[in-house]
Amino acid sequence: MERGTRVERYVILKPVGQGGMGVVYAAYDPELDRKVALKLLRPDKDPAPGGSEEAAGLLREAQAMARISHPNVITVHDVGTVGERVFIAMEFIQGQNLHEWLRQKPPPSPKEVLRLFHQAGQGLRAAHQAGLVHRDFKPANVLLGQNGRVCVTDFGLARLTPLASDEAETPVQEQEPLSRSSALELATALTQAGLVRGTPKFMPPEQYLGSGSGADARSDQFSFCASLFWALYRKHAVEPRLMVEAATEAAHRQGKAPPGTETWRLLPHGTVKAPPTDVHVPARVRRAVMRGLSLHPEDRFPSMEALLEELSWEQRRGTRRGVLAALGLMGAATAGTGLFVHHQNQVCAGANSLVASVWGPTERQKLATAFSATGRSFAEESAQRVTRLLDAYAGQWARQHTEACEATRVRGEQTEALLSLRMVCLERRRKSLGALVGLFTGADGKVVERSVDAASALPGLADCRDIESLAEQPALPDDPERRASVEQLGEQLAQVRALLDAGRYAQGLELARKLEPQAALTSYRPLQAELSYLLAWLLHQQGEVEQSLGQFERALQDAEASRADRRRLEVLTRFIYALANNGHPEEARRWGDLAQGVLERVGNEPLVSFDLNVNLGYTALFAGRYQEAWDSFSKARALEGALSPEDSRRAKVSHALGLAALRLGDLPKAIALLSESLRRTEELKGPRHPDVAIRQSMLATAYRESDAPAQALEHAQKALAVRQAALGPEHPSVADDLDELGECFLLLKRHDEALKSFRDAEALKRRVFGADHPNLAHSLDGVGRTLLAQGRPAEALEPLRQTLAYENTDPELLAQTGFTLAQALWAGGQAPEQAREEARRARERYTALDQQKKVAEISAWLELRSGRARGP
Repeated sequence: MERGTRVERYVILKPVGQGGMGVVYAAYDPELDRKVALKLLRPDKDPAPGGSEEAAGLLREAQAMARISHPNVITVHDVGTVGERVFIAMEFIQGQNLHEWLRQKPPPSPKEVLRLFHQAGQGLRAAHQAGLVHRDFKPANVLLGQNGRVCVTDFGLARLTPLASDEAETPVQEQEPLSRSSALELATALTQAGLVRGTPKFMPPEQYLGSGSGADARSDQFSFCASLFWALYRKHAVEPRLMVEAATEAAHRQGKAPPGTETWRLLPHGTVKAPPTDVHVPARVRRAVMRGLSLHPEDRFPSMEALLEELSWEQRRGTRRGVLAALGLMGAATAGTGLFVHHQNQVCAGANSLVASVWGPTERQKLATAFSATGRSFAEESAQRVTRLLDAYAGQWARQHTEACEATRVRGEQTEALLSLRMVCLERRRKSLGALVGLFTGADGKVVERSVDAASALPGLADCRDIESLAEQPALPDDPERRASVEQLGEQLAQVRALLDAGRYAQGLELARKLEPQAALTSYRPLQAELSYLLAWLLHQQGEVEQSLGQFERALQDAEASRADRRRLEVLTRFIYALANNGHPEEARRWGDLAQGVLERVGNEPLVSFDLNVNLGYTALFAGRYQEAWDSFSKARALEGALSPEDSRRAKVSHALGLAALRLGDLPKAIALLSESLRRTEELKGPRHPDVAIRQSMLATAYRESDAPAQALEHAQKALAVRQAALGPEHPSVADDLDELGECFLLLKRHDEALKSFRDAEALKRRVFGADHPNLAHSLDGVGRTLLAQGRPAEALEPLRQTLAYENTDPELLAQTGFTLAQALWAGGQAPEQAREEARRARERYTALDQQKKVAEISAWLELRSGRARGP
């Protein structure tokens, strides 16, 4: 439309924007002498005779916006028609939309983003209170004036909720169903008549699916959070094509779902992306955004008001801090700065002496004496490293205790109630420190072996700064007697956890069992959930598999009842490992999917995410899904920056990645990662610690599989020497080193030495575990392969068959043993068809493990022996 053209009384100045249905012009209103924004139905949407859906849509937008009077919603001045074209006259805002603002260089900070989105959210809240759902909220539909005012605009897709209008829209279930043929169109336009409308990258699943109750205020909440996700992370939470594919599949599966199942409940986990960890966004904000992005509307916030309350907490805290700082300066100026500061600091003094009551000079000396008295070769180095870890923990505890006190008593930034929650949390941590120190000062060899890991595993102090998590905890009982009982139970649970972390499983299990009646009497759900979890893991460590798995499920129920997502995630993390480690890989995988969903809800915090990804990796590794294991371990490694430099998990994740690379056949990478793990372990625990033997043994395996037997033998001998010196010659782990030594001798064709190593390992395992334990499988397989290599196939048959009887052992070992048995049978010349059958079974096992090289090797072997009676 040309400059100077009149639309009713408005004079067109210039075009300033274009939406799905209308063109927006800057215009002049001569009657009121003001500039306005004039929106007209686009020329290509000119109505046919008798009206059009587009014209009705623009009128609906005008009516919708006119219902709202709020500073964060653009004001409608007038609405009418010129010819057959509908127009809306609105206030003119000089500025830009949020999409443009967010693309500035350098990008705005998260704090600035949250400030503007809070205003936009208030506009949405006002629309919802007026009974309107926007249905197309996105940064481009939010204007930012030069005066800093934010306005939501473009209500072209808005609809009245049932409570706001008696005129029912076309029911969503009567819209055109989602089909595979419309998927690409839906992902790019979604504005054609008859299809669900909106902007794909910001749309909730219920708009994609066009089923159930349709879009409501919670749908706007999803779009708002999708927009905020993009603003904070510069990445989209929703990939339209993936959402379309998932929604299409969900729609096709709906007929198979239980009656009453909403279609979006069939959307798979991962349809909405997790936030990246390289952008610093407060945990409370991150969790709020992810809750707003929940696939199920009922899992989102009950209202925009509740969402904005959660998001504005950081902003309110900053504002409060500024006001109090100003008041503090005024008080200091009138009362005398020196006296004021001295008095306030004295109020929060004493944290150092408090923590020193459980970890001080006396305890340090007792620890060193107790460690030395065990006679373990690594005791002195462990004492030094544990002392350093405990010193750091105690220092952090004292600083946080002082900071929490000053936040309330000095700076006035938090309430007394919040201070109480933080102090309860910190006191639990102090009791945990004291319980562990008590074990260390009376340490035996097992405690010394586990001491560095136990010190690293002390409960995180950051949790005591996590205000939203603390606020979700049920308040302690008001009744003094019940409150004292809860506090006593908390102290005893700290003792149970210390026993668990220090490796005293039987003692920990005995104490945990004694605490069950007391926990039931307190009726305090958080501690009941913690006790259930500790019982489950202690049972697992004691080998009580079925009891352990049942207890894990009870722990999940208790965590759910106490509304404790963090505890639930801690339980799930260990539960999936326990399942996978005890022959339930698919069940572990399903619980792992649930754990990832809970992780998203709590905000993908790095430390929690690290532990979960490590256990997901081992779950995949145990099941033979090696690439999946590598991917999970890699995700954990990407988060290790959140760990302290002396955290033993750094070495463990390098080791885990080395194992995955080894299974994937990437031997150079495996050697590099396992060498890194060895170096990290020696730095943290000293060169004589038993964990060093584990790293040396795996390096031996990697070099052996790289066809470097000399280097392999060197590492295997070092592993055996470290283990025997640290744990004694009868320790069951020594048998593993003897197995590895046997493998190296076998590769070097030193058959007599190989046979002796494997038989020594077998004998030790029989003494320790008994004749039926699956750990014997590796040694028996080694005996069989060595006997075959010595030209004694008849003698090799029995140990190989014994190995295959352990069906729940390593699937790759079973494949290897099966092929060796086939070769022994063939070489013996008595059962050629049985030999071929065993080879075919072994090939099937390797096929399931996706080891194509071994599959081809067996196929070639079978081809050469097809129809022959015997041969080499």
